[in-house]
Amino acid sequence: MGKAEDRPVYQCMYRLLMLILDARDKFPKNYRYEFGTELMMSALRCCELIRYANSSLPRRVEYLNEFLVKFDTLKLLLRVCRDRKLINIQTTADIIEMITSIEKQIIGWRNFTASQEKTASVKPEP
Repeated sequence: MGKAEDRPVYQCMYRLLMLILDARDKFPKNYRYEFGTELMMSALRCCELIRYANSSLPRRVEYLNEFLVKFDTLKLLLRVCRDRKLINIQTTADIIEMITSIEKQIIGWRNFTASQEKTASVKPEP
């Protein structure tokens, strides 16, 4: 099993985290600390869940499902940023592209793992 850092989904999530950190620095003061920190912590938790999923085959589907829940929260926070005009249009476009890519990769990884588990649990009859 390779390192989580080598997975394309982790690299994409890390780039999203970097975008969030850069954007947070430009937030108005009344949003920067509480809201910006929540945004950053949600992104960090998503990175953490990818690492957990990568290192634990028996619990991989569970971690990937947890990732999707946390990622939905992150998407909601990013939508608020967009609606409040806390991030510019170019950053918004970059974020949307990354979100789409990350979500597709995680769902594909989860579905593949779940199908492998199903195949392994079905034993051929003698």
